[in-house]
Amino acid sequence: MSTSIDYTAREYGGIDVPERLKEIRVAHDRLRAAAAEVTEERAREAVHLPGWTRGHVLIHLADLSRAFARQARYAAEGRTVEVYDGGRPTRDRRIEELHGRPAEWLREQLEEGLTAIEEAWDALGPDGWELPCAYRNSPLFATQLAWWREVELHTVDLGVGHGSEEWSNALSSHVVAFLQPRLPQGVVLNADDTGEEWSTAAGGQDLVVVRGPLRALAAWISGRPHRVLPVADGDPAAALPELNAWP
Repeated sequence: MSTSIDYTAREYGGIDVPERLKEIRVAHDRLRAAAAEVTEERAREAVHLPGWTRGHVLIHLADLSRAFARQARYAAEGRTVEVYDGGRPTRDRRIEELHGRPAEWLREQLEEGLTAIEEAWDALGPDGWELPCAYRNSPLFATQLAWWREVELHTVDLGVGHGSEEWSNALSSHVVAFLQPRLPQGVVLNADDTGEEWSTAAGGQDLVVVRGPLRALAAWISGRPHRVLPVADGDPAAALPELNAWP
């Protein structure tokens, strides 16, 4: 593949496109299995995302997968199109209007979206990930990374069997790198199981060093639950830094 993008860069998880797509397909299987466990009652139960239920999560993933499939189809034709017709307001309105629909309907919408994105990505040529798209005005590769994050994080949000403890090292490393802007100045993250480090340190600042297993760091910085909390400055009683907004 002739490319100007280093698909195996550390900030992208250090794996190549075929391996990342394989992880995403496995994530789709987990999501399908998790969605099958969402009964009518469970679809209405709140998750840890403020104001959201499992129904919100399902319709969001259904809509986003279709939107990213459309990004790929248009990019392959040399065209760009909004991620959502009408932009973010359309995305938010649909989630609020549709999350209360029957669980079976939500699962059907999700399956349509997953199938659409799989088919659209399968149809891409070898250089397809470099094609421009409207998502963040970036190469189409940005949608691959974004969907990798979205499907893995939101499957955890469903709370039916798959936790952040099961994320791959590649995904966890990418999540931390992508969300590094959430760190305030003067913070160093240290993954004590892989040796990876991320820093917003500047000269002359007092540093806060946050340590923990890689997956725990990824869960903390993304606002997801994990059995282990990172520790600041070696003191389990110390408060962790307050995170900035999602980039």
